[in-house]
Amino acid sequence: MLVCPDPADNSCDVLPFFWIPEANAVERAHRDKVDYLGWIRDGHIRVTDGNVTDYTVLHRDITEICRQYNVRGVAVDMKFNAQMLANLLQGDGLAVAGWPQGGPGMSAPSRTLENMILQGRLRHAGHPVLTWNAGNAAIHEDRRGNIFPSKQASTERIDGIVALCQGLGMWMRSEQSNANAAPEIFFI
Repeated sequence: MLVCPDPADNSCDVLPFFWIPEANAVERAHRDKVDYLGWIRDGHIRVTDGNVTDYTVLHRDITEICRQYNVRGVAVDMKFNAQMLANLLQGDGLAVAGWPQGGPGMSAPSRTLENMILQGRLRHAGHPVLTWNAGNAAIHEDRRGNIFPSKQASTERIDGIVALCQGLGMWMRSEQSNANAAPEIFFI
């Protein structure tokens, strides 16, 4: 998920990227009742060979995307086998940050995302996978008042919304430490 803030109007453009193992795309399409195959055909989802995530392909693709768009930071969810990918990306010279999935780490970015959507300041060019993820997401509030995306009422995927919150969080962290810097692009 590329997160491209525009300080001129305090808006944000996002460019989603999604991957799926090719060997189980058909099974997932039937199980989830979602048009993964159409999204693959139309270029909205990239495939990796085999029936499990191929992190060498993700590494190659993410490195290429980061070079193409001059990405300044990458957030990763360290819970899901991302340590190897994070190490490879750091070896390529990218700034990589592990990002927590709930509570305080996601609360401020989730609130920012909600505000940007309500104020019409988030643009994603109608990306169908991200739109589907948004429709599946609910907001969960913990006992401390932190909010974060949840699949509370759905068994469907919300990965794009979580990634978007992480990218917004990277941007927000950068804004706090670099108040006068040029616009940056972040990737999750």
